[in-house]
Amino acid sequence: MKNLNKYVSECLGTFFLVFIGTGAAILFGGAKGGLSSIIGISLAFGLSIVVVYYTIGRISGGHVNPAVSLAMYFDGRLELKDLPCYILAQVIGAFAGTGVLFAMIKNIPSVTISSIGLGQNGYGAESALNLALSGAIITEVVLTFIFVFVVLASTVKDEYNANGGFIIGGALTAVHMIGIFFTGTSVNPARSLSPAVVYSLATGKTAAISQVWVFILAPLAGALFAVIVWKLINSEKA
Repeated sequence: MKNLNKYVSECLGTFFLVFIGTGAAILFGGAKGGLSSIIGISLAFGLSIVVVYYTIGRISGGHVNPAVSLAMYFDGRLELKDLPCYILAQVIGAFAGTGVLFAMIKNIPSVTISSIGLGQNGYGAESALNLALSGAIITEVVLTFIFVFVVLASTVKDEYNANGGFIIGGALTAVHMIGIFFTGTSVNPARSLSPAVVYSLATGKTAAISQVWVFILAPLAGALFAVIVWKLINSEKA
């Protein structure tokens, strides 16, 4: 299959992101762990994207996020035929990451999935701030807009940016520092889907899976807004 190396890279990169990022969220206890926890989780997500960028960036672009891939398509950097394959690869990688974390936690006698979670996102009673649905949507749209805009601005079409990994990693770290108390921070539909599904299947609790649509649609909307603004400010670019 043509471009199979790109799809495998996206799958592997998303595995890295979800395993490291949500693994840190599980280890540090999410927003319940306080400021040090927020910093640790944010850095884990940010550093994981730096690692991804410098390992697979030259191969697939290192999107590891359906929202980023959608933005790249609308900005003319990803072909339509590759878009569904990128997204499918990212979702598979995310489930692999969550699956490994699930297997690890199941082998800890004193810990249950129900008590520790799998890094799933949420609002209302599932949010540290008891955030309303509208607040969750606004949070995810705005944070994804910021993150995807930085991705678009710090990468050059058809060219590998040697500094891009640190810029993008810094942006992902920043949006997590803001968003963890609100929603747990998604900005990535694949990252949110896998823990929601696995957690719900493992525990029988339906809150995560019933709320996951927000963390799929809001990031995609934020990505589209980022593309629109990016194109507007670059409309006179030769």
